[in-house]
Amino acid sequence: MKGLFLGLSVCLLVALLPAALGHDHPEPKKGRVAYYRMSNGLGTPTGACGYAKTGVTYNYGNVAAASSKLWKNGAACGACYLVKCGIKGICNNEGVKIVVTDRGDGDNTDFILSSHAFETMALPNKASQLLPKAVVDVKYERIPCKYLLIGGQYDVLGIQIYDGSVKQWKDMRNAYGAVYDLPNPPKGTISLRLKLKNIASGGAVKLVKLDDVIPRFWKAGVAYDSKVKLA
Repeated sequence: MKGLFLGLSVCLLVALLPAALGHDHPEPKKGRVAYYRMSNGLGTPTGACGYAKTGVTYNYGNVAAASSKLWKNGAACGACYLVKCGIKGICNNEGVKIVVTDRGDGDNTDFILSSHAFETMALPNKASQLLPKAVVDVKYERIPCKYLLIGGQYDVLGIQIYDGSVKQWKDMRNAYGAVYDLPNPPKGTISLRLKLKNIASGGAVKLVKLDDVIPRFWKAGVAYDSKVKLA
């Protein structure tokens, strides 16, 4: 193996099985959302987060591209938000829970949703009235993620890999979005260390060590689940 390449979806699957968070949420923010349309209405396999085909069906296709102001150099990847529109007679009260898998700017928008996510904001049988509007005003807030691949309200600030031959932690390169890589990785089992920022507790930063989280005969493109939980 000449290099190690990790999509952050793999690292988060390894590291972050979400636990319940007891922190108070800030007030929802006002914003605007648009939508993009794929043939199946779901996510795109070419999103800037680097999730590839898994990005299509994340969160049942309720995914979005974050604007430049929310992108945070790719730290936004995997973040979950609750988005609600407020058009009476068209929008429901529940809104839609989305996951960021891409980056994109529209007409002064905060997010560009998949069409499936966009129409999920509508009342029953009202999607045909919501979709033609193309861009709508919304309120949105960051929320804990409630499924396997993404962990709570954490932003990943960096990933390190342990090289036992020199007994040092080495920084992996944030290639783009949620993709980290490293040339000439150490042989054998791999331990990782994640630098995480908890946005629900005033931005507290901590390191999470994952010993031997990737087995000796690892293969590219395979997800390795450590079942580690973060609170």
